[in-house]
Amino acid sequence: MGKKMTVSHIKIKYKIIVSIISAALLVLILYFAIKPTPPEKPEAISLGDYSYAINFTDYEIKRLMKKHDLPSVVVSMFDDKDIIYKQAYGLSNIEQNTKATLDTVYKVGSITKLFTGIEVMRMYEEGLIDIDNPITDYLPGFTINSRFKESADITIKSMLSHRSGLPRGGTISNWHWDAHPDVLKAQADSLSRAYMVYPVGYRYKYSNVSYNVLGYLIEVMRGITPPSDDVASGWPYYMKDNLLTPLGMGDSSFGSSMLLYGTIPTRDVAMGYIQENGKNIEINQFDIINLASGIMQSTMNDMIKFGQHILNIDEENPGIISGKTLNLMFEPQNIKPADPQTNGLTWFTDSELLGEKVVFHSGTNQGTISIIMLMPERDLGFIVFSNSDSFQDVQNLLAIDILKLMFETKYGIKPVENQTPATIDVDEKVLEKYVGSYVVNGEIIDIIKKSGNLKAVYQKQKIKMLPISETKFILSSALADVSGITFEFFTDVPDEEDVLIVTMGDHFVCPKYPTVDIIPSMWENLIGSYEIHPRTKSDYDGDDALTVIEIFEDNNILKASNEMILYPYNEDNIVIVGGIFDGETMTYDKNTGDITWQSFIYKPVDD
Repeated sequence: MGKKMTVSHIKIKYKIIVSIISAALLVLILYFAIKPTPPEKPEAISLGDYSYAINFTDYEIKRLMKKHDLPSVVVSMFDDKDIIYKQAYGLSNIEQNTKATLDTVYKVGSITKLFTGIEVMRMYEEGLIDIDNPITDYLPGFTINSRFKESADITIKSMLSHRSGLPRGGTISNWHWDAHPDVLKAQADSLSRAYMVYPVGYRYKYSNVSYNVLGYLIEVMRGITPPSDDVASGWPYYMKDNLLTPLGMGDSSFGSSMLLYGTIPTRDVAMGYIQENGKNIEINQFDIINLASGIMQSTMNDMIKFGQHILNIDEENPGIISGKTLNLMFEPQNIKPADPQTNGLTWFTDSELLGEKVVFHSGTNQGTISIIMLMPERDLGFIVFSNSDSFQDVQNLLAIDILKLMFETKYGIKPVENQTPATIDVDEKVLEKYVGSYVVNGEIIDIIKKSGNLKAVYQKQKIKMLPISETKFILSSALADVSGITFEFFTDVPDEEDVLIVTMGDHFVCPKYPTVDIIPSMWENLIGSYEIHPRTKSDYDGDDALTVIEIFEDNNILKASNEMILYPYNEDNIVIVGGIFDGETMTYDKNTGDITWQSFIYKPVDD
């Protein structure tokens, strides 16, 4: 038997416990004493007094930086005349301990498209092109394969509005500079080996390659040639001279390396980071060949000039384009009920977020994230950059929250808050149509019916769905830690597949995966390991595979380990279901077992 505990032992043990509890309480007191608290919003904001909006922005950015371990954030709030607030936080380069500034250069990714779109519309104003005409009227050699029996012509307007049915990318790698000085022509030509994703006008499909084709259109119609043989393209020079320089954006450019300009600048350029296992990992930075869709880099001070220039354009005061043309770019194009993303010509649009017209565009490139959001009819703007990929999940909501405060401060108008709608009863036969597996960003949401109600099954969560109409539902609790999610079904639409629209800050079109009762023999041929290699070999490629993936079957659904959901629709072709590559075609070679898609070849690994 052990020793009997004495009274003195008990007293010592009690003192130790009290000391531990006291220390813990002291830590909590100190934590809450130094923990930043959100600024208290006044009951009524004085018109034009942005102090609360500024304090809230400062608090919110610091909170997000801490929560998401963001290396840096650079932000600005402005109207058509004044800069309300601009500030840089954190480090543009962790390894070199470089502080971010308002003149730090950030890759702004797809914000590049705004400038490409503006130049296309300038050609439209000048009568060089008609945006309602087919692209082949100006690029007669342009061609792409199609698995659809019928489709309208691919027009310039359909390309500007992401309704062309073109795939997200071309069939040459982002680093394939071998084609210079014809990089943009090479991307346009590369589509002769690709497939249409949808018929023209069928659905919104964000396409980088369509803007690179538009960049090539600009080259052809403007007669652009490179200034010398040692640079990759004349397009960046033309765009800098004819758009950036007139706007006073002297620290902005379309690319940075000697491939484009002959020299490497010594300016402070932000390093991009991705987060892995709780650490910021720097990303190899290089110029991509997507000159017209994603290569631009800029500073906050420069981007403010662009935003204010856009806000100052109206019918009486033209700028780089006329007020009439700018308004055309802001008008929603070819929107369908099952197509929730509204966008104009290049600019994304929204009229529900604030109860007013909002136009915006975001960008992502090699670990840097950016967004510009404007209220053109209220002359308000917000821009934010960060050099962490984790910022992508919060940038839209941050921009909306800040713009709401700016709107309230300038006009005294509080945006109408959405009220929780009342639930209704829906016939079980209607509910039955929605049962099935839907694909969202490479994952499956199963909709099941139990006891007369629908439930969403996602990542082992089962959540009851509450109908607010025959087609639209709210969730009874948070899904994957996200609350306020709505589901809307579009089924039995002639000539269209069944889809579920998931709204959780952003909209996600989630196609229904076809029901498979017996696994086809072709699936067995596809299952296995694959090395991924560039489709077109480049001087910049090594001999090693880019990566290795697995294709496998899971609960009668064909999946890939790179978070793609696949469905073979015949013996030679596989379609990607859901996510940003939804509808894209992979081709299967029965003789070699190779799978070809966009700029990649998947080569089977021998067991």
